[in-house]
Amino acid sequence: MQLSRRTVLAFGGALSAGALSGCTGFFSEPSPLSLTLLNFDSTRHEVTVEATRRDAETYQEAVALREQYELPPPTGDDVSSELSVDDVLESDGYVVTVALDRSPVRATYQFYPALADDPERDDRLFIEVRPVPDGAGQYFEFQQNH
Repeated sequence: MQLSRRTVLAFGGALSAGALSGCTGFFSEPSPLSLTLLNFDSTRHEVTVEATRRDAETYQEAVALREQYELPPPTGDDVSSELSVDDVLESDGYVVTVALDRSPVRATYQFYPALADDPERDDRLFIEVRPVPDGAGQYFEFQQNH
């Protein structure tokens, strides 16, 4: 069977387009992960946030982020105070551990990024400091934007 030049070019073009269509994520920049910390408590808090990679072999390799953030109490009629930190990490799967200053209050959260082919991929993790209803301490809540 003899193939015409037109058939070979059509087949080659279709094959190339098909091969490259699955590689668009390879050439794009990684999506960033941003944090929003919210303080619903009436006191100022210093919050330590640590994000570790799940696939690392040592603690030093695992730590992707370890930062302390100061959260003022809400002012006026506000229900919470807010601190946003954009693009702190490359969006990936992390174990996020948070702790309050001078307090045994700690919490851990498994962060999972949005799907790579999500056109509106803008990963944000919300970390909330909330008072215990009876006023005897605080606790953390976590939310993701997807």
